[in-house]
Amino acid sequence: MEFTGERVVPDKTPQAIYDEHIYRYMFAAGLMRNKTVLDVACGTGYGLSYMAEKGAVKAVGVDLSWEAISYARKRFGGNGRINFICADGTRMPFADNSFDVVVSFETIEHVRKYGQFLSECRRVIREGGSLICSTPNRRIFSPNLAKPINTFHVKEFWPDEFHRLLSRYFTEVTFYGQCDVTLADNSVDRSDYNVHGFRNDERISSGYIIAVARKRVKSRKTCHSLKSQS
Repeated sequence: MEFTGERVVPDKTPQAIYDEHIYRYMFAAGLMRNKTVLDVACGTGYGLSYMAEKGAVKAVGVDLSWEAISYARKRFGGNGRINFICADGTRMPFADNSFDVVVSFETIEHVRKYGQFLSECRRVIREGGSLICSTPNRRIFSPNLAKPINTFHVKEFWPDEFHRLLSRYFTEVTFYGQCDVTLADNSVDRSDYNVHGFRNDERISSGYIIAVARKRVKSRKTCHSLKSQS
């Protein structure tokens, strides 16, 4: 499988781009030990494989590209805890409340029906489970453009806009950042790809937004009330 710029291909993607992506999975892996995880838009499967190695009890990856899924199955599908499925992230073939954690890095900016995408992610997450996702910070990548400069992207989000969107579907939305950019000259700090506290002020801002959001737990009182009315 060749590297086109759309997906990470191990051993073919430039090292700096690979590091940028794998460090997000390293961050996520620290939050999902002994949990079931779904990676939406898993691409070639390298990230899902990493999370399984680091303790995810069950790991499932979905991607719209059959080529990517075929590659992932051949390279990373030997582990019995990993499964790869070709599916649309806005219509996934899983029952409600199937996973403890859904991960989806650098996906939502590619999706026209991003509200439907978030709703579908929420559906398959168990109550109290989490969504961990990332997206480019529009303040850095396309602040004065009508359309993103990246031809694979359909929409990029301002930080406040992205927080409001996630808050419609999830609770306890927390932002983290990666690849800080000095706004005066647009220089990027490439010395450290670790995910850290989100930065967004007049002098410096995180190039990527990494969000951790929780699915609301229905209160017992609400459940009892609904049963009483039935």
